[in-house]
Amino acid sequence: MAVYKDAVVIGNGPSAITLSYLLAGNMPYYTAQSHPVGFLHYRLEGLQQSIVDMDLQWLSEGLEGRSNNPVSLLFDALSHPDADLGVEQPSVLSWYYQPSKKIDHVVLGKGPPGGAWQKMEGGTLTISLGSWMELPSLPFRDWNTMRYRDRTCIPGIRQNRASVGSVARYYRDYVDIMGLADFFVNYTTVTSVQQVGTDCDGEKLNPGVSQLYPLWEVQGQKVEQCQDTGEMKTVGFGYVTPHVILATGNSDQPNHLSVPGENQPFVIHSLLHLERLLLRGQLTPESGTLLIVGAGLSAADAIIAARFHGISVAHVFRRHVDDPELIFNKLPQNMYPEYHKVNQMMADQSNSYGGYKCYPAHRVTAILSNHEVVLESINCGNKCVVHAVYVLVLIGMHPDLSFMPNSGNSIGVVPSKPVNCKTNHIDIHSYTHETVCHPGIFALGPLVGDNFVRFVQGGALAITSYLHKKRKIKHSL
Repeated sequence: MAVYKDAVVIGNGPSAITLSYLLAGNMPYYTAQSHPVGFLHYRLEGLQQSIVDMDLQWLSEGLEGRSNNPVSLLFDALSHPDADLGVEQPSVLSWYYQPSKKIDHVVLGKGPPGGAWQKMEGGTLTISLGSWMELPSLPFRDWNTMRYRDRTCIPGIRQNRASVGSVARYYRDYVDIMGLADFFVNYTTVTSVQQVGTDCDGEKLNPGVSQLYPLWEVQGQKVEQCQDTGEMKTVGFGYVTPHVILATGNSDQPNHLSVPGENQPFVIHSLLHLERLLLRGQLTPESGTLLIVGAGLSAADAIIAARFHGISVAHVFRRHVDDPELIFNKLPQNMYPEYHKVNQMMADQSNSYGGYKCYPAHRVTAILSNHEVVLESINCGNKCVVHAVYVLVLIGMHPDLSFMPNSGNSIGVVPSKPVNCKTNHIDIHSYTHETVCHPGIFALGPLVGDNFVRFVQGGALAITSYLHKKRKIKHSL
């Protein structure tokens, strides 16, 4: 028998955790005496109602920033005033628990709370400031101080940036500290989301409630411990709900080069795999060259890790070093010295950095079984061959929406193409985050183009606001 829930959240990363905090009955109020954005302060000043109950379209109008979703800009402006100016200002929101606002929900995640953050290499520093990693009502520094109260030096924060490991622990602790653990079902895999009924079925499952939208059944499997034997077992589960929220992020599956030989056993596609090779001694300075493909932060982290262990690196990427779209050309040198160092190595054409050789404006055309990798210059078409003991391909990730109707196809802004969080995010209504394609299914976070923790939380506000307004309409019928 499927269990009825008012909302089912698929994914348990920062956006899902924030949404759960809101759905649990925690409401944000504007309590500041002033705000850097004058017109926003004018709209909120003196109002005694929660932000959730206000007109989000009116509040968001005129705001600008690094998100295309207006409610994400609104939430960020209230949580991190003047953040785009590099200023660390305290939140202007006060949070109050209101039991009457609670919405029954469940959060399904593949691992512990934190989503993809639990899979990252723990020692890496976050690209954003530590304060931008935090979730509502629990400042990251307060948590860090509380966790390490017996130490004079608090680990995890350097140059105002936090280590990935600290952030991952913060998200796990947040769920417990904020009393959300009962809403989370971890170590689950969702296998299908399908429509199973409408109003009539909803009344049977939840008497007295008139459904305004289709009902969806979410099915999957979860790993749990057998009470009798203590052994781990896999069991099926099912939920029926009028509201499915997609918060799966963008880290399900790595992008591939799609070149001959990419299926060779020495070709890997994740930093985690590289870390295992290093820890197990399968990749050493004596092994040979590690060829890294990609020019993003993950590729930079791989270069840093490999060079730290004395591994020779050949670095291949398609862009020119001075391309303004290259992420390294957008980062302030004083805040990101380790990435600036990688950028220096990439720009050096004299090969003065021992153990590192760069191939800018090149692409991989074939990977041979004898560990030879064929490269081709994008500028002139000349080819060369590099011998690599391992090939690490880090050219981005894409979400797995195979559990969705039609395997998630046609749900993007460009319906004819698969969902891609950079170039073809899920098409949503801006102020509710409901998908245009499927009424009753919502999306937030990287799936809708918000890739920073600062912004993923705005979708949680939009969805919560919509659900509360919908509940008011039901109660007035």
